[in-house]
Amino acid sequence: MNRKRTFAAAAFVLATIGCLPTCAASSPGCGASGGSFHGARDDGSVNVSGACGVTPTDLPGKGGSPVLVIDCGYATAADDHTHWNPACGPTGFPCPPVPGTPNPHQFITVISLDDTAVPIAAWCAGAATPMPSAAALRDEVIRLLHPPALGVSPSTGTALINLRTLFWVNTATEVELGRAKLIGFPVDLRVTYDRAEFDFGDGATDTLTATPGTPYDPAHDCGACADRFGHNYTARGGVTVTARVYWHAQFRIGAAPWTDIPGDVTATQPSRTTLTVKQSRSTLTPPR
Repeated sequence: MNRKRTFAAAAFVLATIGCLPTCAASSPGCGASGGSFHGARDDGSVNVSGACGVTPTDLPGKGGSPVLVIDCGYATAADDHTHWNPACGPTGFPCPPVPGTPNPHQFITVISLDDTAVPIAAWCAGAATPMPSAAALRDEVIRLLHPPALGVSPSTGTALINLRTLFWVNTATEVELGRAKLIGFPVDLRVTYDRAEFDFGDGATDTLTATPGTPYDPAHDCGACADRFGHNYTARGGVTVTARVYWHAQFRIGAAPWTDIPGDVTATQPSRTTLTVKQSRSTLTPPR
């Protein structure tokens, strides 16, 4: 693909954003490097120095090296390459001006310095736009997560004292979150169920691990269901049951293998449902 077309196709990711650490508002001589990058690889890392620098991320790239962000300087309408690093391609596109920065720098994200011809993404610098990182991907996963519904049996909204109330989480064990874009950086995201921490609303808590639980099936009644996840209420009244569901998250760039995002993730709000706990009373009736 032609570099100019590649950059033009990425223009929709541009936002009114301020500068990253290597993004000076105006860097005369950025294009004077003769098409080279400042910074050198050493054992899979990149040392940054000056404009048109190369910044490593904490995302895995190619051959053990990290994904790289390259400061290309900036293009102008005249496109005279005074401030543009030709190593990023024959030309770029002018970034929209922002307050205090009339010529924001353009960046490209690549899997290695050997693969700059077709970048993963081309984007304009900005304070509101995070660098590609595992932390930024984790934040994106949290943004995309929604609290799954809770399953309850009995399903009438009523629980009975001393009769086990069953709970489960209505979700698949693995959930695809689709393809997200981090500053135009396309990445596939998915999560795998880890656990759900339940608060039954009466002071009791428990954790549902390994699987999201087993929905109750009246066609295969489990009797007292002592081996199922649930809770025995001992007092009447209304209760609000909450469950904080935790997941392991992974990301994938293109056809690369899935890679773990450190730590667990959960939606910003817990799953919840309400129940009314009642006392079941036996009534004796005379024989007819």
